[in-house]
Amino acid sequence: MRCSTFSGAVLALLLAVPAAWAVQPADAGALPFQELDLFPRDKLSVEINLEGPILRMVSQFAQNDDPDFAKMMAGLKAIHVQVFPLKDKADAGPLRGKIDRSVRWLEDHGWHSTVRVRDKGEETYIYLKEADGMMVGLAILSVQPGDEAALINIVGKLDPAQIGRVGRSLNIPQLQKAQPRSGGKP
Repeated sequence: MRCSTFSGAVLALLLAVPAAWAVQPADAGALPFQELDLFPRDKLSVEINLEGPILRMVSQFAQNDDPDFAKMMAGLKAIHVQVFPLKDKADAGPLRGKIDRSVRWLEDHGWHSTVRVRDKGEETYIYLKEADGMMVGLAILSVQPGDEAALINIVGKLDPAQIGRVGRSLNIPQLQKAQPRSGGKP
């Protein structure tokens, strides 16, 4: 996954974000990345942690160029992405058990599966979390043997039709393709 210049600038800003702003797992749509423990943090090729103040800043920067995108970003609480490189297809084997455990965790905690794709060794799972008839969380688990594995979590008021825009704006391929369906109102 390649980061755009915009994404690189946002990542640099993250270095200044205090840990006190971290999203707590008590937030309805937030995943406990540490508890899921999918990837060793020191081996990640990409880690994005956009939260509260940074998302508001992105929203303000986009206001003049793209008011619809700015409005959507203003409704988000957090975007977390972890990408783990898989050098060859054998690297995906040990990860499959962790993915299965994470999928069970999601289902046990009220997340709803909207997409499950298993094709030629690749796996993608998309889960939604709803609260009060609103979509408040999106989780994507993706494994592409010989390439990478990713865990993506978007927290906040989400419009399923706009998820691809977040992926395009932050250059996150797994989100660019995601068009989840929700029974709740956006």
